[in-house]
Amino acid sequence: MTSLSYPNDKDNFDAASVPETGQVERIVRAIAASIGDGRLIPDQRLPSIRAMAAEYGVSRDTVQRGYDKLVAGGHLHARRGAGFYVAAPAPRPVGDSAARPTVDLEPFQLIHSSLPPDRCPGSGVLSHDDGSLDELHRVVRGVASGGYRLGSYGDPAGYLPLREQVQNKLRIDGIDAALSSIMTVPGCVAGLTLVIRAFIRPRAFALVEDPASFIHTSVLLAQGAEIMRVPREADGPDLDVLRLLCERYRPAMFLLTSVLHNPTGSSISLHKARKLIEIAAEFDMMLVDDASYADLSPSSGGRPVVPLAVLDQLDHVIHVGGSSHVLAPEVGAGFIVANEARMKLLRLFRPVQGLGNMLTQERVLYRFLSDGLYRRRCERIRTALAQRATTLRHALAAASCTVAPAGGGMFLWAELGPERSGIEVARTMLKHGFLTAPGSHFSLGKSDNAYMRFNVTTTTPLAIETLAACLQA
Repeated sequence: MTSLSYPNDKDNFDAASVPETGQVERIVRAIAASIGDGRLIPDQRLPSIRAMAAEYGVSRDTVQRGYDKLVAGGHLHARRGAGFYVAAPAPRPVGDSAARPTVDLEPFQLIHSSLPPDRCPGSGVLSHDDGSLDELHRVVRGVASGGYRLGSYGDPAGYLPLREQVQNKLRIDGIDAALSSIMTVPGCVAGLTLVIRAFIRPRAFALVEDPASFIHTSVLLAQGAEIMRVPREADGPDLDVLRLLCERYRPAMFLLTSVLHNPTGSSISLHKARKLIEIAAEFDMMLVDDASYADLSPSSGGRPVVPLAVLDQLDHVIHVGGSSHVLAPEVGAGFIVANEARMKLLRLFRPVQGLGNMLTQERVLYRFLSDGLYRRRCERIRTALAQRATTLRHALAAASCTVAPAGGGMFLWAELGPERSGIEVARTMLKHGFLTAPGSHFSLGKSDNAYMRFNVTTTTPLAIETLAACLQA
């Protein structure tokens, strides 16, 4: 077979002076370039591994690794016993629109939007400043450089040192939980999904708040639950409606957020929390408390607003928390806290849920907790959120919006006007390049259709200026 020539690569290639990884990359780049400029054409056979190794003066293993990378990149394909051949090019998308991610008003766009944060006033992601991200990057690099012990699936309940730190954090927050009652998971959504899969059967009745996070309804619908809605008031769920629903349907579960409710930003009052737990005990109903935002809660009257598990100590409450908002979605880890009987079932369901190990996430959160960085980070974030919320509240009022009372956190819930349709305003805002969160994403009720949720870390003056113009049109 005729030897292939790669100008400016083979001729100037001194294998002895290049590390093995560099040798592999040099071969990969040379062959990819030859394919790109047409010197190698589809279905053309490449030299054998032995011949290429001799031509470049490298080991056969180096060539094998280079060919494997080219196969993985779609440049080559292997034929058993026949060698490596140039792959046909992948078909190109037709038109510019096929190459660009689309942005629409589907609720999950608020988490996975391709728009930059300053174009997403409705975003569900907390946007951090550069200083906070630098701190996070330092910890991630430190964790990654430390290496991991590989070769096993690890503890099915999660990384033990992290669970010990979570146990200590919970104790400070007022929740007394044994280590056996704590399980780490990839995040709050994964934790909620696991809990619902373990305890809800298809066509079982389950309750959510109204309005509520669209994630709550989505995970219950995915399990085939029959969903009933409990109106959310400024101080928590409407207990009269809750009792009526419990008497009529005997729901297995009430999925709610007691602290910094999404989307309203309110927290349950102590009186109502106690009454809620009494109703749960009376009807043998499980309370699943989504504590995604609890770490963002400021002090109220010198005492922090407490999640339900503080009052119940896990008799009827499953507590699901996480660090995605305080750290970042990419490296945030979550945890489930439940009594021993329920945790036994959760451990049984975890493998079939597909929740693998989280080597980096668990160790990053462990480092933040064990070094005291997490507490200080929460304090800085709470202060920044309070300042931004005050500024945004005034800006929304100037735009003729009525902002609901909130107890802190990253969201403001604002009424656009009694005659306004949140979804129509959202469509107009999207035409101007802004992704918003209309009330219909969180509620089926007509009264909430006139509302929008605003993220205080991503809503810019330009977004409010555009909103004001839309409302005046």
